[in-house]
Amino acid sequence: MLSWIERHAYVLLAVAALALAGGLVFDALQTDSPGDIVFHEASEARDGEPIRVHVAGAVVAPGVYDLQAGDRVEGALAAAGGATSDADLDAINLARRLRDGEQVVIPAGTKRSSASAATVAPLNGKLDLNTATQAQLEALPAIGEAYSRRIVDSRAVDGPYKSIDDLVTRKVVPNATFEKIRDLVAVAP
Repeated sequence: MLSWIERHAYVLLAVAALALAGGLVFDALQTDSPGDIVFHEASEARDGEPIRVHVAGAVVAPGVYDLQAGDRVEGALAAAGGATSDADLDAINLARRLRDGEQVVIPAGTKRSSASAATVAPLNGKLDLNTATQAQLEALPAIGEAYSRRIVDSRAVDGPYKSIDDLVTRKVVPNATFEKIRDLVAVAP
């Protein structure tokens, strides 16, 4: 019998290793699973949670203010002491909800009536994306109220446009719409 074991030692060793591995796998399957995977929502604050917003531009007291999620741009403006006399409040969406860490820039400029706003074109017949009002932008082909609001909001949140291509890179308007207005808009140097 001893000679049989010596001849088949490798086979016995392989069977023992398989038995051990099978036991480990069986034991792993019998233990509780680590639990369900939990996906967290984006880092958006829920209404009422504290947020910080930087208010700049044509306001009485520019600075960083503690507000609450769900507050609107008009609340940030009020926290900064209100608008100065040269503020162009028609150029921004006062009803837009604020996000934590954003900068709200209240533009300064002369207020224009909506009737004359659509006809003003300051850059060699082209509309400047950094100074155009929502009414002026709506007068462009393929730009309605929604896209004009997005252009103005992006300018306020992400800063002034450096080139007209920012409309696409910031995903403010789709390529097809951009091609329709490419020759009608510009960015002042």
